[in-house]
Amino acid sequence: MNDLISRYTERIGFGGPLEPTPACLRRIHEAHLYHVPFENFSMHRNAERGLTDEVLHEAIVDGRRGGICFETGRLMGRLLDACGFAYGIRLGSGCDPHPTPATHQVFVVELDGERLLFDIGYGARGPRGVLPLVDGAELAHPALSTRIRLDRAPGAPVWTVSVKEHAVGAVDWQDIYRFVDVPAAELDLEMAHFYTTSSPHSLLNRHKVASIPTPDGRVSVRDGHLTVVADGRGTTTPITEDAELQEVVSRRFGLTVSPRDLGLERQGPCAS
Repeated sequence: MNDLISRYTERIGFGGPLEPTPACLRRIHEAHLYHVPFENFSMHRNAERGLTDEVLHEAIVDGRRGGICFETGRLMGRLLDACGFAYGIRLGSGCDPHPTPATHQVFVVELDGERLLFDIGYGARGPRGVLPLVDGAELAHPALSTRIRLDRAPGAPVWTVSVKEHAVGAVDWQDIYRFVDVPAAELDLEMAHFYTTSSPHSLLNRHKVASIPTPDGRVSVRDGHLTVVADGRGTTTPITEDAELQEVVSRRFGLTVSPRDLGLERQGPCAS
């Protein structure tokens, strides 16, 4: 195991053998999901520096920050390689709250004759585990369940991922993203990442967010509003001061973020 992988597994609290088994795949998914928040507070700075292994390890592993799907996905790809998994990358289009370009990175892992959806980059409302890529496959979870649907279409299959949050007032099954079952090339990932960080229409370029799942719910911050869902009930609280937001982000997500990065407004699409 090289030093970068060793530090990453320590960051996510994974201490088992790295091997291409179903148990290992489930454990690294769970370890990452509950230790590394989805967040975009420093998304633009990371993009300017480049999504290299060294930059991402400095930010996410050594700096104990979170990241967006392209950042955490690149690190997870290195870990999947170290374990010996065979996988491909797909790009999903968001469905919630409205359709978006294909800017969400997921993995399709091939293991023991099965194809599995492996997604650690959607945030607190993403899949809580690994799912078979089979029409109607469902993963039940006390806080948030996930289901996969095959939408018939000419050409390559299209998979739609839906979630159901088990909380008072939550809607029934809700589509969150769909993807064409065609491998994404590195240039596709670069363009999707560029759109996410540069387009004025990108949701992550218009909002400051952080989210992480908990065993019984989730914790999220969006543009100065803290949402906590626990034991089936959710509350949302406005946060008006940067100092208070800094404390909440530190306590709830384990993140140290500068007041500048926590600001709710930017002077341009590439300001940070």
